[in-house]
Amino acid sequence: MKKILLISFIIFTSCKINFTADLYTSDLIELAKSNNPEIILLPMEIEFQVASCEDLNDEKRIMSTYFSDFEFLGCDINAEDFTSYAKAKVTAPVSNSNSISNNLIGFHAYLSDDKEYVYVDAIINDTSFKELKNYVYEQTFQELKLSESKLIINLNNDLTDVTVWIMPSYVDSKPIAIETEFELQKRQKLIIETSNVSNSYLEEHFWTPILSIVHN
Repeated sequence: MKKILLISFIIFTSCKINFTADLYTSDLIELAKSNNPEIILLPMEIEFQVASCEDLNDEKRIMSTYFSDFEFLGCDINAEDFTSYAKAKVTAPVSNSNSISNNLIGFHAYLSDDKEYVYVDAIINDTSFKELKNYVYEQTFQELKLSESKLIINLNNDLTDVTVWIMPSYVDSKPIAIETEFELQKRQKLIIETSNVSNSYLEEHFWTPILSIVHN
């Protein structure tokens, strides 16, 4: 059944998937400190590029097989590339182990060896992604490349002041070329858009570093 749905998905879509996730400093720190394997689910919005906004039943079924708590939001033309995107609200798993179950994408929060930092990586389910990538190529002779997609993290600080280090990316629409320190006050938010280099690394290695939080 999954093969049939994947084929339908390929026929009507091209090769770009965008992700926008909401992460919270308190959740990331508590997960990393826990001695037991834990997973929490946090809000995420996904966009799948489609050929047309008409008759998206197959596309909706495909998206729902890869994400938890899938809720279809609609379909619009993107102002940047003038193509159509089907949008959905889902939840993204954040884990203190390197497992995100059957979800396509999630995040890994864990302590550094010296316990002075909480590292946060993006991770993908290698089996699901390889399956999707193979079917895209078989049906369209095109590569599904994460380097052409967007991964955006809304990092919300719900604690007192914290220090975070962000890997090369766009932070609040400004590019940073080296790992950079940011001081976040309570209730402050940073919008992080990962680089195409990070996205390519995620595709090849199934994980990529996003940020670290100084853990006092």
